[in-house]
Amino acid sequence: MLLASLAHAAALDSIILPKDEVELGHPAGSAHSDPVRGRGATFRSGEVVGEYRLSRLLGSGAMAEVWAANVQNGGLARPVALKLVLGEYQRDPEYRRMFLDEAMVASTIRHPNVCEVRDLRQDQGLLFMVLELVIGDSLRGLLQSPSGIQGLPHDVAARIVSEACAGLHAAHEATDPEGNPLGVVHRDVSPPNILVSLDGQVKISDFGIAKARVQYHTRTRTGDIKGNFAYIAPEQALSGRVDRRADVHSLGCVLYLATVGRRPFGGGPQALGRVVRGEYQLPCSLDPTYPKPLQSIVVRALATEPHERFQTADEMRLALEEWLVSEGRLVLPSDVATVVRQRIDPEQRKLLDFLSTHERRLPRHLFVGLANERRSTSASPPPCESDPPRPAPESFRSS
Repeated sequence: MLLASLAHAAALDSIILPKDEVELGHPAGSAHSDPVRGRGATFRSGEVVGEYRLSRLLGSGAMAEVWAANVQNGGLARPVALKLVLGEYQRDPEYRRMFLDEAMVASTIRHPNVCEVRDLRQDQGLLFMVLELVIGDSLRGLLQSPSGIQGLPHDVAARIVSEACAGLHAAHEATDPEGNPLGVVHRDVSPPNILVSLDGQVKISDFGIAKARVQYHTRTRTGDIKGNFAYIAPEQALSGRVDRRADVHSLGCVLYLATVGRRPFGGGPQALGRVVRGEYQLPCSLDPTYPKPLQSIVVRALATEPHERFQTADEMRLALEEWLVSEGRLVLPSDVATVVRQRIDPEQRKLLDFLSTHERRLPRHLFVGLANERRSTSASPPPCESDPPRPAPESFRSS
């Protein structure tokens, strides 16, 4: 996996995909006069969408693509990620409503451990979302190795999951402008949707199939299952009626995977039966050196009955913090960053460095003033907007 908001792209091929479409300024499902952009299956590097110029494809699914992009003539503005709806889904009213729901839910959450949704735009009928671009990798990417899944050091895994707990708790506690609880449940907490930056910051991403009190798209029908089978809660699989404790169960699955190096219930549809029955091997049975207090946290999070779990993500976070303190392990963002940098592929790191600096140049009017001030020196002035853009590394150029 590649960057942040890339999780959005990874989730596009999940079981029941997120996303929606309804136009700003129009009632849900109503007709509109703006012509929908005629497009093929993909966008192109260098293409302009609204005020943004696409630079690099980060990921794609059947319904959307996620691109790194820069504001045109944006000076030192940081790059962003754009989530762009593809093909016929631009015309699908239900998908448009889902897309709007995702943007509306995520934009209500302000927390350093939640990937920020900055805007929802429309350009010639094309809906797209402007997202924070997290320069790093998803937890799924960090756990991948040439030989398969490789767990993290227990203390680093506990720190990452603790930070994810903090972000999810903020989502669960989100309110509308009148202070009424929104009742947000993520429903797709999984390694692709937990992003870790090169600086060791952890962020929850992709609220594409999140549940909230007020939504535009059609509610999940009986028999539909939304979420990733390997991380779904029992009640989510049986009835679809969930609250925040379903996300706590998913966090338990993530903690198990990150520390043990395997999924507690396996993967695919066959995992559902084991999830419902609560059948998994205890971490200590697989690794006798596994810390028993940490196992107790995993077991409580994975309880089949919701009332037996941590009742909030914050309770789980506090339990993880208490374990870290009891072990005398002070895990800082720099410690997480060290693991991220060790595990990211060197070629991928080149792309990350490129995206973090691409086309960041001084606005022309500032450049001219600075150049005049420096005429008497031999030092070269910084790049400005009139300079040609720096090309991407050869191995990362989009075709």
